[in-house]
Amino acid sequence: MPQPLITVLSAHRHPRLRYTLKELGRDLGYQFQLMTDREKWTASSADAKVVYGEAKKGETAWPAHPVLQGADAGAKDLTVDSKEGTPRFFASGEGHDLLACIFFALSRYEEYQAFTPDHHGRFPASESHAQQHGYLERPVVREWATLLADSLRRDFPTLPPPKRRPFTFQPTYDIDILWAWQHRGLRGIGAGIKDFFSGRFGRAWRRFTAPKEQDPFQTLAYIRSLHPRTRPQIFWLLSNGQDRRDTNPYPIPPAQEALIQELAEQSTIGIHPSYHSSDRPELIREEIARLKGIIGRNPLHSRQHFLRFRIPQTYRELQRSAITNDHSMGYADAVGWRAGTNLPFHWYDLERESMTGLLVHPFAAMDGTLKDYLQLSVPEALRKVETLAEDVRPFGGVFPLLWHNSSFSDDYGWAGWREMYEECVKFLGDGAIISG
Repeated sequence: MPQPLITVLSAHRHPRLRYTLKELGRDLGYQFQLMTDREKWTASSADAKVVYGEAKKGETAWPAHPVLQGADAGAKDLTVDSKEGTPRFFASGEGHDLLACIFFALSRYEEYQAFTPDHHGRFPASESHAQQHGYLERPVVREWATLLADSLRRDFPTLPPPKRRPFTFQPTYDIDILWAWQHRGLRGIGAGIKDFFSGRFGRAWRRFTAPKEQDPFQTLAYIRSLHPRTRPQIFWLLSNGQDRRDTNPYPIPPAQEALIQELAEQSTIGIHPSYHSSDRPELIREEIARLKGIIGRNPLHSRQHFLRFRIPQTYRELQRSAITNDHSMGYADAVGWRAGTNLPFHWYDLERESMTGLLVHPFAAMDGTLKDYLQLSVPEALRKVETLAEDVRPFGGVFPLLWHNSSFSDDYGWAGWREMYEECVKFLGDGAIISG
């Protein structure tokens, strides 16, 4: 069935406007055609017609802000008006340019500006417009898209409603370290000594005597049991082991290579570029080549370790390395929607003013964010995930969570979190729960 056609009359055809209309169309299931010739626009046989900017009497118009003509966004432009329930900015005339709001969120415009990084060099949630104005946990791009669709359907009653998307849970896992005790080499010996002198005698004993099946981080069979109907996404850290924050064993043990090969048939396998990869692009290429050597094909999916990435540099390097999907779009220090949406979207390179082929996949929350950054109790964390999901559910689409294989062990500070995650999986609608 062909998509409903909406022709948009504009005085300009800037790449920012074309990009925003394309992403809006992907969200709503409409095809937006940008036109600059009024006569052709008037004569078009579209399902709906709208003027972006100044319109004549009787024409449907959307307010237009110069930011979608390539202008800079100033502080005044970002003044938020929430009187009608949904936050709006980019005031224009008597209204607000919601297309400009969408572009601001999806393009990550603010991450190209000067900001104060956190101690890992990341753009923190505290620097974001969304966090500062209280809408980070709302899928505001979906809200703005719905408002635009509603305005069209009021003036064009025969226009079909927007595409209905089912709400689907997408589990994703980062494997920073596959084993707590096995295949750890000198690091494992050092950790055992540290356990002993820290008074964790039982854990020190188990580290050196327990069978490999009891390793608390080897939870992949359990993870698979959680998702009989969904293909999990699993991202592997395969660094050269030269930084303490890159905790994987190196060289990669044959047992780990065999497990990666096995899981490649049952899940979506991605690379988890190491801590310094956003500063040293050659590391991304090396680690992708390492994973390719294991699974026999170039991985297409990636998520940065520690969520360390720099726009546009990291995304450009991922593209050069034939990565087509990045899953880093979230914050370590807060939950919510870094780009204002739960839907995948194409990355727009603001410096080059160009839409790219890299598909960016946001996620809602990370285990470490809930427990360590926000310091939520297990019941509080469950309620937070439920609230995030309920805010997205009316719009549909994917709801991704970021978890680690190491976040299910009572021994390592995660008492109660296995049960909490099982409740999340039940609530989000996937799988038979197998405890133990």
